[in-house]
Amino acid sequence: MLKTIVSHRLIGVVFSVMCASWAMADAPTGYYSSCENKGGAALLSALNTKVGPHTVVSYDGLWSLYTTSDVDANGKLWDMYSTKRWTPGREKCGNYKYVGDCINREHSFPKSWFNDAKPMYSDAFHLYPTDGKVNGQRSNFPYGECAGGTTLPSNGGIDALGKLGKSTFAGYSGTVFEPVDEYKGDFARSYFYMAAAYNDKISSWHSDMLAGNKYPCFSTWAVNLLLKWHRQDPVSQKELDRQEAVYASQKNRNPFIDHPEMVEYIWGDKKTGVWTSSASSEPELTLPVNGSTVSMGSCGVGVARSIKMTVKGTSLKDAVNVAVSGAGFSVSPTTLSAANVNSADGATVTVTYTAPKAGNATGVLTVRSGSLTNTVTLTATGYDGLPASAPTNISDESFVAHWTNIGDTDANGCYTLTVLESNGETVDTYPRSVMAADEAYLVDELVASTPYSYYLTTASGIKSNVINLTTAAPIPSIQFLYDGDLYLTAEPGVPSEAYEIILDVENVSEDITLSVTAPFQLSTDKNNWAESVVVSPQEDRFFLRLNSDSEGSFTTTIKAVAGEYITDDTEVSGMVSLSPTFFEDFEKEAPGGYNTSGGTVKGTFSDWYVFEAGVYGVKNEAYEGSNYLRTSKKETSYAYTLSPKRNGVGVVTFYAAPWAATESGKLDVQTSTDGGKTWTTAGTVNVESAAAKEYKKYTVTANVSGDVHLRFQQTSGGRFLIDNIEASDFRSAIEGVESDYHSWTAYSLNGRLVIDLAEDSQVAVHGVDGITYFRGTMHAGTNELNLMKGLYVIVVDDFTRRVLVK
Repeated sequence: MLKTIVSHRLIGVVFSVMCASWAMADAPTGYYSSCENKGGAALLSALNTKVGPHTVVSYDGLWSLYTTSDVDANGKLWDMYSTKRWTPGREKCGNYKYVGDCINREHSFPKSWFNDAKPMYSDAFHLYPTDGKVNGQRSNFPYGECAGGTTLPSNGGIDALGKLGKSTFAGYSGTVFEPVDEYKGDFARSYFYMAAAYNDKISSWHSDMLAGNKYPCFSTWAVNLLLKWHRQDPVSQKELDRQEAVYASQKNRNPFIDHPEMVEYIWGDKKTGVWTSSASSEPELTLPVNGSTVSMGSCGVGVARSIKMTVKGTSLKDAVNVAVSGAGFSVSPTTLSAANVNSADGATVTVTYTAPKAGNATGVLTVRSGSLTNTVTLTATGYDGLPASAPTNISDESFVAHWTNIGDTDANGCYTLTVLESNGETVDTYPRSVMAADEAYLVDELVASTPYSYYLTTASGIKSNVINLTTAAPIPSIQFLYDGDLYLTAEPGVPSEAYEIILDVENVSEDITLSVTAPFQLSTDKNNWAESVVVSPQEDRFFLRLNSDSEGSFTTTIKAVAGEYITDDTEVSGMVSLSPTFFEDFEKEAPGGYNTSGGTVKGTFSDWYVFEAGVYGVKNEAYEGSNYLRTSKKETSYAYTLSPKRNGVGVVTFYAAPWAATESGKLDVQTSTDGGKTWTTAGTVNVESAAAKEYKKYTVTANVSGDVHLRFQQTSGGRFLIDNIEASDFRSAIEGVESDYHSWTAYSLNGRLVIDLAEDSQVAVHGVDGITYFRGTMHAGTNELNLMKGLYVIVVDDFTRRVLVK
């Protein structure tokens, strides 16, 4: 009896296997009227005038926008670089090591191509929330296609999406990053948007994907690639929803989501014609894509293999007929109603190949509706016996093996998978039983850049063909490790404190060039400062500071370049100002009673909004002076600053006392960085005393950067007296073990090893030759050792540093 096996995985390069719709968004009536009756460069220029001007969302503001533009049905952030769904407001990068560690804001159109310029830098139509590790792997390489590229290893059940490798797309041979099929159209339409919205700027940008002109903007190979992705991965509901969310904030639209057919009138088959709004109502067969190729994979001789394909169209009036030619190929059904094909999900047909003999086979699928015809080339391979096929997701430590299920399994539905080393020895823990119906298995815990092979065996002993592969080379990685936020503060003309950043380097052999933009500066020895420094892969730290003669807010990214590897996704911000000291004693307010309905009181540093609280001036009840803040007996009492404190908040100190000894309770000290929309509790204090109105000093560490509002929220107890509130500026290092680590440092200066200590400490200095060059006590302050050039390991207490003495 003929046995039919239906594939449960995406086959080949065709995207129409997925149930995607050639959907269109609803732009406001007449939105694109100025673009009517134009094509090619003229249409692109008209779109520039229409969608280029927009309301700029700040780079930090993207996080808020993502909570409406990039959330799934469960309210999680949708990631196109990994399978993880992220909780909004949490897990932001910082530090990361593996896939699934943190999320950042990916410039799908790399910011280095336009020199980090605004407003492109924060345009949400090309910035997406993505996995930090995969974003780092992509770097600023062009998008492309790379058969056999490297995919990052999975971590904790989270898979990386996309791969990096040498381009196998015609016309380009450089390194590219290939997203997964599901999102290729999304990224293509983002690129077409950039060409439209910034058509007046794009000619000066630089990338191998760009042509250096206003039309066609992209190099020939890039146009062909983006057209292919746009056609094979039509507009999805995800894009439609995102369009409306971004439009609500930026007040402009991506025209190629509203009218996908515009792409053809600018870069595609209709670029010599003119676009009209009625073009979208012309009959069209959109799926399967005309001229595309579908690989049906492999199957055993006499064993049928089937795939599902979507047939989709717009404004079709005639029934759709589907036929297939080629020995062994068949399709069902062969007739589809125009209504079904025009529907949002389209109609589905099943294409089947039954190999009459071993070898490669080709067929042609033809889809017709009236005068419209789309043809698709079908490819398949038949095998005598059990077919094993090429691996996917090849990383430096793993790959996914594939085969075709032909039946003939053991009682548990399994085949035997054997993995061999290059010398023919079996890899540890293999052979293994694998579920035949899965047709895929992750082989991991392998060695980088190493040849392997695999084959499968059925229950009756039929052996598959042998598949050979080589695992990927070790993946270069340069990570910056630091405490808290990279937010620096300084006064005009006075450099900020030197901020130590740890280098975590893997699989990099070249020297690393680190750079920032002014007024930020870098150093390896805290003595010589510049916007660019060079370090060796063996060094494990450098220093960052902010130094400006002028007041203002500043941002930069730390860029690391080592050969072809580039990373520039670590953001730094800072402020230079003559910031007034935050001190509040409420002496400017005329004493009064409780504001039971809420109201404003004058403050020394800032005016305050108070609820169920007020400023009192009872003699001898203030800690100092005559005025103080008093809360009521209700747990809803609070007071917060109406003006933010610049330069962040480090430590908050204040004096508080219960009105009566029996009225002790709890008081939360809270901060807000979004103007008071949300509050975070920095700490809770117990306001208590053996005697009424006996003040005690309380300290809470907030360690929050940016513009910060403070709030005091009563959560239990009776009336509290609060006075003399002070808040220091944000400081980068946090309390605990990390601050112990940063209490000392070591670096090379003028050919000597310098060790700076905050206190007397036991120190050991070891060479990579195994010799201990110093062991003993060093005193607080600067200590120097005259050593030969080379790499040394310095140990202070339980912490180590590496220093290359130059």
